[in-house]
Amino acid sequence: MHAYSDVVADDDRVDLRSLAAHLVGPAEIGDLLRIEPNTVNVWKVRHPDFPTPVRRLKTGDVWDVREVQNWAEKTGRYPPSNSGTEAGGGI
Repeated sequence: MHAYSDVVADDDRVDLRSLAAHLVGPAEIGDLLRIEPNTVNVWKVRHPDFPTPVRRLKTGDVWDVREVQNWAEKTGRYPPSNSGTEAGGGI
């Protein structure tokens, strides 16, 4: 097994750190859109246009929040409505 420093060049590390600020999982998407995190898993199945995860980790999928927010805007789910616990647009 290689150490991280053996696999990723210094220039790439800078790029990865800047991208990391935009990485989110279902819990963060839930916070952003005022939905339950499990709703994200439902959307992955029900909506073929839902963004593809950037990476699948052992702990779950990870998305670029900018792609998710763009999708949510296009589908009327962002910005979240102030009424109720679910964002506008439903499941």
